[in-house]
Amino acid sequence: MSGPDLRRRGERIGARTTLQKLLSRFHFGITLFAVALSGLTILLAGVTALRGYADRNMELAAQLGAYGVEPALVFNDPVAAREGIEPLTRIPGIARLRVLDDVGQPVTEWTSPVADPAPILTRAFFPRPFAVTVRRNGSAIGVVEVWGDSSTLIDYVRLGLLAGLSCLLITAFGTIFLARRFEYELVKPLNEIATVAHDVRLHRRFDKRVKPLGIAELDRLGGDINALLDELQGWQGHMESERALLAHRASHDTLTALPNRAAFDEQLARRIAAASARGGRFALLFIDADNFKAANDSFGHAAGDAVLIALSACIKGTLRKDDFAARIGGDEFVVLIDPFDAGVVPGDLVKRLRSCVAEPIILPGDRSYRASVSIGVAIFPDDGGDATALLTAADAAMYADKMAHRSR
Repeated sequence: MSGPDLRRRGERIGARTTLQKLLSRFHFGITLFAVALSGLTILLAGVTALRGYADRNMELAAQLGAYGVEPALVFNDPVAAREGIEPLTRIPGIARLRVLDDVGQPVTEWTSPVADPAPILTRAFFPRPFAVTVRRNGSAIGVVEVWGDSSTLIDYVRLGLLAGLSCLLITAFGTIFLARRFEYELVKPLNEIATVAHDVRLHRRFDKRVKPLGIAELDRLGGDINALLDELQGWQGHMESERALLAHRASHDTLTALPNRAAFDEQLARRIAAASARGGRFALLFIDADNFKAANDSFGHAAGDAVLIALSACIKGTLRKDDFAARIGGDEFVVLIDPFDAGVVPGDLVKRLRSCVAEPIILPGDRSYRASVSIGVAIFPDDGGDATALLTAADAAMYADKMAHRSR
């Protein structure tokens, strides 16, 4: 090869980019993309999780409202329906409540007097109301609708956007220096961040944290990501506690703290399945307060509540460890005596319960009232092999007991 040819070949090689510059530019782009994607992924995961918890809370609030207005829908009582949804009006994040009857006509509704701070967020997180059908004895008797607003979300979204923007700004300045290095010591900390983002996005592992990375810029980024994860974990804990509280309210009577009708139906189905599997028996007690409506009308609702609380205390006092009691209606209670064997005599339990109920009940204003109850007993599987038959038999026995009281 001649001298001029060698010279021209060297000029062509010098005009090309070097491997160092190519890797540096490529690594700069990969670094910027990976870190930006990590921040956006964490923010998206947090918003997704928050929306899921917000939806669940609205659903539980609607279920709670359904249990509260069931008696009111039975008697088509707008005042009672208003009282039934009143506890929901104190829950933050609820903008509007509406109760419809079985033909879709409004019974009562409530709108929050506080203006929605961020209607855009409300449309994004709560595009439509949450509706729960109220059922009694298997038939739909009405619907409870709950609208949410952004009052419990706006602070988190504002903070999340601020933290996300801060992360991206730090990333933009940090990548200028990080792009000059492509050794293993740089790739390893980026993999640490990507792993944390991956766990957060796929597994909702908000407890994951970025470990110290040994590089100042990435340590600052890791600190910001950890701060954002701290916020997400705090919100997750807050939402979990609210969800647990709403779940408890949805399955328990707010006045007596006993399980409600939904919890009883679930428990009865479980006890029937267990008893059928082992060939066992259990007893169902259907308890109804005598002349409760007259006492409630004569002494007032506060006195009626005091009577119900006293009745529930007597019922709790008769329970054994594995027994179950619930309030399934205004003055209706049920007790599951399980297991039921030769050593258990329902009549003895009924006597103890009547004795407790016969004790004077102190009403508001220091007035005294003596309650009485009618009790029906049904045995599984002797009196019924499924939930409907068993409840029907216990209800019939209770009415027979009530008629016997009236004749005496």
